[in-house]
Amino acid sequence: MQPLIVVSAERFFRGGTVKVVGLCLEELAAAAGGRCRIRALVYRKEDYPVLPGVEYVDFPRARTGWWRRLYYEYLLFPRLARRWKPALWLSLQDSTPPVCSRFRAVYFHHPLLLARIPWRMWLNQPALLMLKWLYQLVYLRNIQSNDWILVQQHQLREQLLQRYALQPDRVWVIPPVGRPSGGGELQTPTQPDIFRFFFPAYPYVYKNHEVLFQAARILTAQGIQRFEIVCTYATDENAYIRKLRKKYPADLPVRFTGYLQADALKEHYLRAHALVFPSLCETWGLPLSEAAVLGLPILAADLPYAKETLSGYPKVSWLPPRDADAWAKAMKALIEGNIRFMPFPVDVKGQPAFELSWAQWLEQWLPLVLVES
Repeated sequence: MQPLIVVSAERFFRGGTVKVVGLCLEELAAAAGGRCRIRALVYRKEDYPVLPGVEYVDFPRARTGWWRRLYYEYLLFPRLARRWKPALWLSLQDSTPPVCSRFRAVYFHHPLLLARIPWRMWLNQPALLMLKWLYQLVYLRNIQSNDWILVQQHQLREQLLQRYALQPDRVWVIPPVGRPSGGGELQTPTQPDIFRFFFPAYPYVYKNHEVLFQAARILTAQGIQRFEIVCTYATDENAYIRKLRKKYPADLPVRFTGYLQADALKEHYLRAHALVFPSLCETWGLPLSEAAVLGLPILAADLPYAKETLSGYPKVSWLPPRDADAWAKAMKALIEGNIRFMPFPVDVKGQPAFELSWAQWLEQWLPLVLVES
């Protein structure tokens, strides 16, 4: 019988995480070439493409509470592993279930694991602080039991090596998408009537939404009206967003679309004139890559994750993430067509020796399993 790969990703239900899981499965299925079977544990199989050699198992109740996730990770998955006898168990959701398999690997994607955020910001969403502690106390406890620890960026790899004393040859970088190539020259023959800044992000406090509200207030106070900031969540999405809307004037040019499916999201990218991305912590920042592919101008937080994701991209301006005056000034410059970009050198990603693709990683261990079987 062909070796079995189990990929656990049952808590991902929308947005960039689903896209990353889908890309991972596509690349693994293509690289496997029928040499092994892949069983993906997902929230809803309709979110993923039909792939040769890939079987989906639905877990529609995976998001009904953290107690259920603990049950899945520490009770159900070990039982399934004893029944299925996988050659590899790959967890795409940060935690390492104590399963019996020939190899184990974990893929870190959640920025809260290593986030350093001011305490006052945590008070706006204390549940996220509890989640951060839960990750650190529970989900990282089995990290040493993995044969491979996979991350999205080199700067995350360095943090894990320093914090958990891991062997360097066990920690590898697999970027979720390709790195952006140089974009064409910015074409601004005429300025639009309404300059549209796009910020596709979940309504979490560490996404730093408030700096955009502050910047919008500064610009309107200066008499600048022909712009809008488009955010991809509902006006009453959660208590944090309701608090922001109550704190700032209702007539600010901030528009809320609600959650966007893939086609609608792409349409909003095409209608946008620039991406704004002030997030305080990311493991990659997928909207940065999506905007760069389209050649959009980008205003990004001056932080390591963004500089690695956008290394070499020419249409980016780096801003202090919490300085609303700097964001307002840069937004005004874009509106008026006077922006000066500051691309970061392409070699920021560090040692390429520790970066590979899902296909290259598969070839590190699958031939060994095939010989043993």
